[in-house]
Order: sequence, then C-alpha cells, then structure tokens
Amino acid sequence: IHGLWPDNENNVLNNCKPKSYKDIRDLPIQNKIYDRWPDLKRAKWLCMKDQEFWRHEFNKHGSCSMDRYDQKAYFDLAINLKDKFDLLTTLRKHRIYPGFAYTVKEIGDAIKTVTTVYPNMKCT
Repeated sequence: IHGLWPDNENNVLNNCKPKSYKDIRDLPIQNKIYDRWPDLKRAKWLCMKDQEFWRHEFNKHGSCSMDRYDQKAYFDLAINLKDKFDLLTTLRKHRIYPGFAYTVKEIGDAIKTVTTVYPNMKCT
C-alpha cells in the first residue's frame, strides 16, 4: 500500500489536521499494519519504533477522514481494502510480474477486474 487517500469526490484531500497521529504501541497491531503497509526505506524494527512512514501517511491523508474514521479505523480500513483487493495476486493472474515493462492500460485493465473501476495511476 502506498496510501489510503480520502477524497470529496472532486479532490484528494491532504494535510487536514497534520499533527493528529498517535503512536501505535500494540505490537500485534504494529505487525498487522507492517505486513500490509511496510516502510520500504527502513528496517522493520525502525519502522515500528519511529513510525515515521505511518505518521506521514496518516497526518497527510488519514487526518482528512477523522470525522468518519479515527486513526484505528483508518488503518483497519486500509488493511481490509488491501486484503480484499490483493493486487499482486491479481497482477500475477494477468501475467504481470515485477521487473518487466507493461503499459498503464495493461495494468489498469488487470486491476479493474477486481475493483470494477479503472485505477488512478501514473508512471514514475
């Protein structure tokens, strides 16, 4: 997961209440989040200790949904969506593998088979 970004049907919302993150101290919950939403730039122990990546994602995006989802509900929703839409398995089923080149359309069409909508994507 890169992020779970709330929107108001017109715009992606950012930085609504930027200092709202509370450190997650429950180790099983940390592991559950890390398994699905790891910080790819830091070792697991450091990610779970300083929670910089999760803090950034929640403060930038999750804080915009606090009227509907508190922090726990935001992370639970991200995890549930990740589990519901296992995109790596979907891509493999469509013969799309890491390390090879594919068009945005090929990837988008594969993802649409499970989400029923065309994903918002861009190449970097």
